[in-house]
Amino acid sequence: MKLDRWLLTGILGSQIISAASLAAEDADTIDALKRQIQDLDQKVRVLERKQELERETATEKAKSAPSVSLGANGFSVRSADSNFVFKVRGYIQGDGRFYADEEAANDTFLIRRARPIFEGTVYEKFDFRLMLDFASGINSSAVNNGILQDAYLNARFLPEFQVQIGKFKEPVGLERLQSGANLLFIERGYPTQLVPNRDVGVQLQGDLLAGLLRYEAGVFNGVADGGSGDVDASDDEKDLAGRLFARPFKNSDTDALRELGLGVAGTWGKQDGSGMLGKYKSPGQQQFFSYRSGAGTAAAPNVVADGDHWRISPQFYYYLGSFGLFGEYVISDQSVRRDAGTSSSAWVENTAWQVSASYVLTGEENSWKGFTPKRAFNPAEGGWGAWEIAARVGQLEVDDAAFPLFADPATSASAASSWGVGLNWYLNKSVKFNFDYEQTDFDGGTSGLLEEGEHVFLTRAQISF
Repeated sequence: MKLDRWLLTGILGSQIISAASLAAEDADTIDALKRQIQDLDQKVRVLERKQELERETATEKAKSAPSVSLGANGFSVRSADSNFVFKVRGYIQGDGRFYADEEAANDTFLIRRARPIFEGTVYEKFDFRLMLDFASGINSSAVNNGILQDAYLNARFLPEFQVQIGKFKEPVGLERLQSGANLLFIERGYPTQLVPNRDVGVQLQGDLLAGLLRYEAGVFNGVADGGSGDVDASDDEKDLAGRLFARPFKNSDTDALRELGLGVAGTWGKQDGSGMLGKYKSPGQQQFFSYRSGAGTAAAPNVVADGDHWRISPQFYYYLGSFGLFGEYVISDQSVRRDAGTSSSAWVENTAWQVSASYVLTGEENSWKGFTPKRAFNPAEGGWGAWEIAARVGQLEVDDAAFPLFADPATSASAASSWGVGLNWYLNKSVKFNFDYEQTDFDGGTSGLLEEGEHVFLTRAQISF
C-alpha cells in the first residue's frame, strides 16, 4: 500500500513536471508567435504606408502629366492644366482627270493636295495653325505662296471679339471658306475664282447674338482674283475685306429653319501690276481666259491692274435632314490698263454664280461642315459607309469691255457655263471617294477647247485624319 502510494506520487509528480515543462514550452511558443505577429503587423503597416505614398505620388503626377490621344481627329497632346494643346492633322487627295475631247488636256492622275496641319492653343485663348501643301501641282516660288498655305495666330479674347494675324483665307467666298477636305465637288465652282484665296493681314472676327451673326473684317496685302500671296510685291496699297453671315434661326425649335444661313461679303482696294489680274479655269482646270501679256508694244500689248478693285458676294446655304443646298454670286469690278505704245484704260466687271444641291442616300444629316457615316465600311458586319449624290450649275461671264483690247477674243472665252453631277462615297470619317462628271460650254474663242467645250470625268481618293 505504501509502495503504491509512492508509485502514484511519482507518476503524478512526473506528470506535473511534464505539464509544467509543456506549459513553459507553450508560453515560449506563444511569445514567439506574438513577436512574429507584431513583426508582420509592422511590415503590413509599412507596406500600406508605402502604397499610400505611391498613390499620392501618382495622383500628383496625374495632375501635372500631359494627356496624349490618337484617333480619327489626329494626334493630340494636352498639358494637365490645358494651357498647352498641340495637334497634328492632315489630308491627302489623289485625283484623276479624264477628258472626253481630243483637243482637251492629257488624261492624268495627280496628287491634288498633300497637307500636313499643325495647330494648337497656348494659355487657353491663343490658337495657332500652320498648314503646308506638298502636292505635285504646287510650284515653289520666291514668295512661297503655294507651299505655305496657312500660318496664323488667333487671339480669342471673347467669343464676340477675336484678332487673327498671319496668312489665311480672306473672309469672302462661301465655298472658298469651306475646307478642301469637305468639298461637295472635286473642284470648287466659278465664284471661287473671282474672290481672293489666302493672303497676309490682320482680321477682327467674332460671333454676336449667341451665334446668330458672325462678322469678319480685315486688312490684307491684296491678291488677284482667285490668288494667294505671302508678300505685297506689286504696290504699297492694302485691301479691305469683310463678311457678315447670319443664321437667324440657329436656336429655333423648327427643324426646317435651323440650318439656314445668309451672308454678304466683299473687298475693296487699289491694285497695280500684271500680278493682280486673274486667270480663269474650267472645272477640268483648263484655262479659258487670261488678259493680254506681252512686252507692252503694239504687236505685243501688256495689260496690268490699274487702281480700284472691288468685289461683292451675296451667299447662302440651307440644310434639312439629308438635303443640302448652297449658292453664291460674285461681282469683281477692276480697273485695267493696256500698255502698247499708248495706254488705254477700262473698267472690267466680271461675274460668276453657282447653285449646288446634295442628298445623303444613307440617311445621315447633311451639313456645311460635312458628316460622319452612321455605319463605317465593314461588309462583314453589314456596313457600307455613306453615299451622297450632288448636282451643280454655274457660270462665269467676262465683261465685254475686256475684248478685244485687254483680252484676245481668239484665245479667251467671254463666258463659261457648266453643269455637273457627282457621287460621293464616305467609307468612314477618314476615307472618302468622289466621282464627278462636268460639262462646260464656252462663248467666244476659236481654240479647240473653246469651240468643242469640255467633258471631263473627275475622281478623287481622300484620306484625312
